[in-house]
Amino acid sequence: MKIVWELFTDVWHLARKYEFRKLTDAEWEQFKARGEELLVKYRKHGPDVEMLYRDIFRAAQAFYERRSHEDTENNM
Repeated sequence: MKIVWELFTDVWHLARKYEFRKLTDAEWEQFKARGEELLVKYRKHGPDVEMLYRDIFRAAQAFYERRSHEDTENNM
């Protein structure tokens, strides 16, 4: 159970770091790179933990992607 808590908090801290706002291209690349680092960390804990991480990180990515599209559409 501890690893699941770590997984959730790692993704939360990563998402919070960028303040839930539209990211620059450089920030987006940093976000994805850190996500890959975390994937390596959680892959070591087996396929179930890896898949949980992938699902949660993908949800965080999707949030930022939607945020980017919303900001673009609102500026048109």
